[in-house]
Amino acid sequence: MFTHVFPLHKIFHLWDTLLLGNSSFPFCIGVAILQQLRDRLLANGFNECILLFSDLPEIDIERCVRESINLFCWTPKSATYRQHAQPPKQSSDNNGVRNSTPYFSVDSQDTPKTDLSRESIQLNDLKSEVSPRISAEDLIDLCELTGTGHFKTPTKKTKSSKPKLLVVDIRNTEDFNRGHISGSISIPFNSAFTTEGELSQGPSTTMLQNFKGKVIVIVGNVAKHTTEFAAHLVKIRYPRVCILDGGINKIKPTGLLTVPSPQI
Repeated sequence: MFTHVFPLHKIFHLWDTLLLGNSSFPFCIGVAILQQLRDRLLANGFNECILLFSDLPEIDIERCVRESINLFCWTPKSATYRQHAQPPKQSSDNNGVRNSTPYFSVDSQDTPKTDLSRESIQLNDLKSEVSPRISAEDLIDLCELTGTGHFKTPTKKTKSSKPKLLVVDIRNTEDFNRGHISGSISIPFNSAFTTEGELSQGPSTTMLQNFKGKVIVIVGNVAKHTTEFAAHLVKIRYPRVCILDGGINKIKPTGLLTVPSPQI
């Protein structure tokens, strides 16, 4: 795909890098190219952008490789979910012999699907969302949650001084207090933003602002609210915003929600 727009000496760099990732890595390279062309693309209309791609300007390939690797490492694996990237189901021929089409990808989608995996959504819904969805499996792994669930307990990792992500629970305070993801903060949807579109001031919104640049995961129980909240964060220049696929209901059956102790 990239040999149509890059000279061979630049393609060599991309080939070496492509071998490090799975089949979602070309997408990261494409985004890295767009990041370099961002200002020019935003300043032009659609027709001008098409002409720009037909005669691609000079691209710093070293920067492209560096930024694509960074994007690949920052992006939760389920955020690149593609319905048709699933391994084919095995079938039996007339003699009862099981067979399947060879499948050589090493994508995270190769793992068996569970109740905590990403669900497929309609194309219209996908187009209406500006932030990707991540699976409950990814969230549990990245938050290093453990408990008596029906899933495989993730391998414990060495925690860094700063968490990789921040979970923002946008349900009302009563629902949050009945049970929430450990380490999450409560910013109710109805009072999160001022009439001017800015974040309302408070301890939780201050913490959210401190995490700007990290991965932010929006969790709620109303799909429309989570997509609107995520879109608003993107609008005020939060760069890494995700939505928990299936909302808080995906986490409830795992027994991993934290319930605060009653005040005595």
